[in-house]
Amino acid sequence: MVAVWSYPWSLLSDDIDATCRELAEHGVTSVTAAAHYHSIRTLEPRSNGTLFKSYTGGCYFDPDLSTVDTPIDPPVHEVAGHTDPFQSIVAGADRHAIDVNAWLVCFHNSKLGSEYPQYRTQSVFGDRHDHAFCPSHPAVQRYFEGIARSLAGYDIESINLESLGYPDAFHSHGTRFGHAKNHVVQGRPEELLLSQCFCSACRSRAENHPIDFDRAREVTQRIARTALQQPTASVTSLEELATQQPELKKLFDFRSSVIDELLGRLAAASGDIALTYSASDGLGRDPDDGWPSGVTLDQLHEHIDRIVALCYTADSDLARRRVQQYKERVDVPVDIGITLDPDLFETESELRGFLADVAGFGDRIHVYNHALMSETHLDWLDTVTTRSV
Repeated sequence: MVAVWSYPWSLLSDDIDATCRELAEHGVTSVTAAAHYHSIRTLEPRSNGTLFKSYTGGCYFDPDLSTVDTPIDPPVHEVAGHTDPFQSIVAGADRHAIDVNAWLVCFHNSKLGSEYPQYRTQSVFGDRHDHAFCPSHPAVQRYFEGIARSLAGYDIESINLESLGYPDAFHSHGTRFGHAKNHVVQGRPEELLLSQCFCSACRSRAENHPIDFDRAREVTQRIARTALQQPTASVTSLEELATQQPELKKLFDFRSSVIDELLGRLAAASGDIALTYSASDGLGRDPDDGWPSGVTLDQLHEHIDRIVALCYTADSDLARRRVQQYKERVDVPVDIGITLDPDLFETESELRGFLADVAGFGDRIHVYNHALMSETHLDWLDTVTTRSV
């Protein structure tokens, strides 16, 4: 089975039946359509109109949040005259026997952060980050609970979660700035250290966790100050650092407890609709990379029905190893997520060779991203679907 990620404006740019017919002809059996997404600007080479498409963060359906207590009211986008773009996609896909998954990006959203600044993350130095909601806020957790419950009301196969953990301060979409500049902080360990949130909601939640929150803040700030004094990385392993600094270990455990509560809410809200996760939080995309952001395999095993191991690489050994590691650690299906990025695959034969090595390791293949594909890339989907059989 082959799924493609895509965007509503691309799926609906032509007649939805024509789009779904084309996907079905290429062997695509499932579409993961952005339903709650961050701000974006895409270049769409197959567009019959303007080449660049831009949307602020928000929903591509009209959620019913009346069942949850939250003041957050997301912007709802209309697309190509469709007041409920997601429903139009679901209905069109159903006519062509294509399943639909709702792509739900959680805490990475500059539009929401700018409109509800009280829920933004706050660094150890007091910086607020517009693109990053903090999951410690009860109103934020209830908001995503309501979003998941609303999506579960559609005729879909699953809800695909992304940006599930505490957000990264260095993966920003600014509402008041352009390019980010940094000549000092080097590597993911230092970036994640400076991304740790110390907002009032974190402090309040920490009262019910075995952690000295002020001490954890002091330790984080001291280590961060040292890292900022030189251009070479002084923090190379968060795992070693957490072992050396017990209060940091407690801080990361606290993050995990918050995300575990959120996952419980989302699992309950989704009901009979499967909850899946595109694994890419914290240090990277390997099984044990998510813990600095609060995402651990133990939580996923408890609440998630399927994991998509993102293998955005041309290194088949790395891809096989990553998928196998997930399969050894969890007893839910593990899929392979690949990209047709030309930096990785310049020719169909290169893609064919990669798939020959890795396709058999995952339960399904997910391809990123239908909206960004050229006509040639669409033809390559035949190679993907052949290998997935």
